[in-house]
Amino acid sequence: MEYSVDLPYPPIKVKGENFKFADLILLNYAGSVSELSAVTQYVYHEIALKYKFEEVSETLEGIAEIEMHHLQMLGELIVKLGKDPGYWICKHKKISLWTPEFLSYNTNLKKALIVDITDEKEAIAQYKRTKKQIDDPYIIDIIDRIILDEEYHIKLLTELYDKYVK
Repeated sequence: MEYSVDLPYPPIKVKGENFKFADLILLNYAGSVSELSAVTQYVYHEIALKYKFEEVSETLEGIAEIEMHHLQMLGELIVKLGKDPGYWICKHKKISLWTPEFLSYNTNLKKALIVDITDEKEAIAQYKRTKKQIDDPYIIDIIDRIILDEEYHIKLLTELYDKYVK
């Protein structure tokens, strides 16, 4: 099974260095709603549910791999924009570190899937807010492509919810 939409990813390009844009990308990279949070939460849920719900676990692992690819792309954008791809965000010239406190440690299938679906929706909303503040078409193309995957993840997670929870 594929866990991303069947479209190529745009090249990792930027118009030029831009610290403001890098800080906006950092929110999606390592903020509370971010690719780093998604990767770690999906891996946790995949392991926690592995022996009770094999299909769910397999899907979560596949989604985590795609989220890791998103993380990699955003990290490369941050570097090209002139900043360090650390696991933090910069707001008002202050660094806030990523923390595992951002994650949901549910091992109940229903709660885990609801959290994962909600987080995907929040990620899409955050990406859309980020796009409104960036006037670099290369970055916008990457964000648009990532959003397509996130929407697909909602579909996959909703199908699992309907199959195993309803």
